[in-house]
Amino acid sequence: MNFMSDKSIKKLLHSWYTMLKHRHFSKAEDIKTTLTKHKRRLAKKQELYLHYQLMLFRHQLWMNQTEELAKLKHELMLHKDQMNEELQYYFYFFLGLYESLNSDQNDAIHYIEMAEERLPLLNDELEEAEFHFRTSGIYYNNRYSLLSIRHVQKAIDIFAKHGDVHSIYRCKIVLALNFSDQKKYEEAEAIFFDIIEYVKMIDDQELLGIVYYDAGFIQSRQNRHKEALEYFKKSLRLPAYRKSTHSYVSCLYETVRSCFKENLTEEGMKYIQKGLKEAVASQFDILRMKFQILFLLYSQTPKADEQIATLVTCLEQKEAWIDLEDLLADVSDYYKKKGDFERAAFFIMRG
Repeated sequence: MNFMSDKSIKKLLHSWYTMLKHRHFSKAEDIKTTLTKHKRRLAKKQELYLHYQLMLFRHQLWMNQTEELAKLKHELMLHKDQMNEELQYYFYFFLGLYESLNSDQNDAIHYIEMAEERLPLLNDELEEAEFHFRTSGIYYNNRYSLLSIRHVQKAIDIFAKHGDVHSIYRCKIVLALNFSDQKKYEEAEAIFFDIIEYVKMIDDQELLGIVYYDAGFIQSRQNRHKEALEYFKKSLRLPAYRKSTHSYVSCLYETVRSCFKENLTEEGMKYIQKGLKEAVASQFDILRMKFQILFLLYSQTPKADEQIATLVTCLEQKEAWIDLEDLLADVSDYYKKKGDFERAAFFIMRG
């Protein structure tokens, strides 16, 4: 094994993070392998070792290695007070992204705010842009459109200054989704047409799957479920899209919703089985419960409403308010169409 100086290791740690930010996953994996060979030496240098663990956490977050993430999070928590300001920034930033992925949005925002306090200490414009871009996604997930747009615009301005066209297009995805939340559907769709052409040109199949899903989601928000299904199915046909596990499982869920809205119950049930399997495998508990609720609703097993109410309580305990808002509207609409106004009222009041 070749000797590496502390300076070389630190440079390699920064390169690892850069490769992850630019979605160069094979290069990131190579750097991870190289650094892992030096793990015993790293363990003797606390600052370098904590830096290594933080980058490993970000790497596993990208790869959705859920079980390893929980263990590593616990270990990092024990050593957060030994981190310098730069490492504490990464710690809180990555923790915010982790909690957002787990749909614990209150904790996500708390950690992101703690990271932002330390951001100026890095004196790194491109990291500032990355932070604002990721933060805009967290605020979008909480339907704080104005805050999300403010952060994504900051990111766009910095990326434009550095001529980073690819990152600008990533930001445009969040911008378009926010426009959809504001019911500016024409503006949102125009942005997505532009993004789709760009992603086709660079031939990033994984990103194309994400973009098709988001474009379909905008259609479903307008109750144009036939058009939404066309986009969702384009996403699901792309093998590379499966790498973006959370987006992929979310796409399966939205496909189920749109199938049921179009009275394609049998097809919807097939997607539920697939979605449930994926949600369980990836430990996406909130998505798993949402699939279970739709299954109970449309299969109408005995005492389905009682089982649905139990799952709703579980979602409430997880404070999944955004998920519940849309889901309970679907449940209420189902019972309303069946003429069961008592159950329809019960579930809409839970929202």
